[in-house]
Amino acid sequence: MSSRDHILSKIKTSKPNYQDLLEIDLNVFNEDLDLLEEFKKKVIGVGGKVYSANSTVEILEKVKILFPDTKSNYSALSNSKAFNTINIEDINNPQELDNLDLLVLQGEFGVAENGAIWITDDKFPIRVLPFITKHLILIIDKTEIMPYMHQAYDRLKGKDYNFGLFLSGPSKTADIEQALVIGAQGALSLSVFLLN
Repeated sequence: MSSRDHILSKIKTSKPNYQDLLEIDLNVFNEDLDLLEEFKKKVIGVGGKVYSANSTVEILEKVKILFPDTKSNYSALSNSKAFNTINIEDINNPQELDNLDLLVLQGEFGVAENGAIWITDDKFPIRVLPFITKHLILIIDKTEIMPYMHQAYDRLKGKDYNFGLFLSGPSKTADIEQALVIGAQGALSLSVFLLN
């Protein structure tokens, strides 16, 4: 037996005993929060901006006003071809998107606890899009806000996704000197539009 096989066999025999997950009484967390206000506060707290709108058409018009100097724009919303300056079907390699200025995506729901928004790749054609764009616009219905991550994960149970993530705020990092840098590994800005 090789040393590799020996090590792997030892690992297989030293697994811990299976334990059921703890049952958590979610009522303990009920604070009677105004979910919409708490969500807005958390998005702003992590460096994002929040806007209200009545339709996706209104959102795209507002985005053009908020970001007038962008040249490479893509919206994954239906009926947004006039907004798009790139044809995503022509992209053969994700590196071709390194100059993407603006991306508009539909999110499924938000989480008031941390301002996170659940997005899945069935809403956008190339997985790298939310990470490579300079400015990210996410849209959710204002009634689709969960209080805590516990409820958010409960909502995902039994659903099959190829790829999904909770995204909160623009990209940021802080070094050991605690100097905060926005847009270090991803979007420089995040704007959340809440649909009425």
